[in-house]
Formats: sequence, structure tokens, C-alpha cells
Amino acid sequence: MSIKLNAQSGGSVALDAPTQTTSSADLTFKLPVADGSSGQFLKTDGSSALSFASETADFVKIATATWSSAVSSVAVDSLDTSTYKYFIMIWNHKPSEQGRRINFRWRQNSSDQTTAAYDWNFGRYYGASTNYIAENADKVELTDDMGHDLNEGCQLIFEIYPKTSVENGYHGNAVFWHGVYHENATYVRGISGSAFYDGGTTYYPNGFKLYMNVGNLEMGNYVLYGVKR
Repeated sequence: MSIKLNAQSGGSVALDAPTQTTSSADLTFKLPVADGSSGQFLKTDGSSALSFASETADFVKIATATWSSAVSSVAVDSLDTSTYKYFIMIWNHKPSEQGRRINFRWRQNSSDQTTAAYDWNFGRYYGASTNYIAENADKVELTDDMGHDLNEGCQLIFEIYPKTSVENGYHGNAVFWHGVYHENATYVRGISGSAFYDGGTTYYPNGFKLYMNVGNLEMGNYVLYGVKR
């Protein structure tokens, strides 16, 4: 059985009932009292009432940035750590000088965390495989020396976990990354690494910074996503 509505100038729209409802129950749906907004959909409360709602996503694009002239660093502050459990960043950049490394530091209220309590390691592969490890450093080194000629630099993906009061003990304040970087003479190296800030159980960062050990970030871009709790 269906309900058919005829259009004023031709054609029609019909609502068809299923062949049989669950347990042959009689169903009634109560329509909303007003129209919804653009892009909204109808949802049920499970008790026959329909309403308009907006789609929600657990994976949300938070920010994008592009720079075509040299900057000393890129800082991302005021992260909403109460809403998002962790963050994913897709990063591309070229340094202003040959043979330089990119570094990471946590930030709290727009201030760098420089205490020598970063433990980190990364592996470099393709061609020659090498592991780099440091304990009680004042920063995280993310790559080996990279080139700054055309098509050099690095392309990295980060998983960034700032600690909050919700996390227990030493959980959080961890960073994981992987990708490729280009050495001088365009040699390409794969890379993957991890880092942890071991500066205590009550340091709650709400930002981070990326910068070169020497020189500037000549050009680059990033996209930042948040993953909800």
C-alpha cells in the first residue's frame, strides 16, 4: 500500500509501506513541526518521533595552512583536547638550507616545552638502514639531514597524542610519524619514528611546534584532523 501525492504540473511522489513490518506491528511516525536546515536529515528517536538533525563525524578537519615564503617555525596552538583524543597531520615542506633536520616540541598555552625530557627514535630505510635514538633530549628530531633543492624536503604523516587529565599515568604526550624525506642529490629515504615526553604525569600540552634545527621552513603546507574521544 502506498500514499501517492500528485504534483501540480505533472508527475507524482509516492510513499510505499513495506510488505510486512517487524512482528506485523502497526507503526506511526510523527513528523517534525518545522523544516530543517540545508543538508540536514530526518532521524528517529526510537519512539516514533522524527526530527531534523545534522550529520556528526568523529574524524574532523580542523585546520589547513600553506606558506610560500620562509617561516622560522609552524606552531599549532589551542588544540581542543577535551573534544579530540588525538590529531593526525599530513605535512609537506622544503627547508631553506641543505643538510638540515626538522624538529618537534610540545607547547602549552603558546609556550614551548624545552625541558630535556623527550625520548625519541626513528628508523631510516631505502638504500642504507639506520636507527637514531635519543633520551632526555630538549626536542624531537624527526628526520635525518634533508635537501632543499626542487622536489626535495619531506612528506610526513603524524599521529599526535597530547596528554590530558583523562589519561592515566604516563599515557599520552606521544607522537608517531612516518613518510619520506629527500636527502641531498635527491636520494629518497623512508622513515618511521616515535617519541614520548617523559616530563611528568601532569604536563598537559595544548599545542606543538615544528621547526628546523638550522634555517627556516622555506615553503610547505599541512592539513590537521582531529579524532573525537
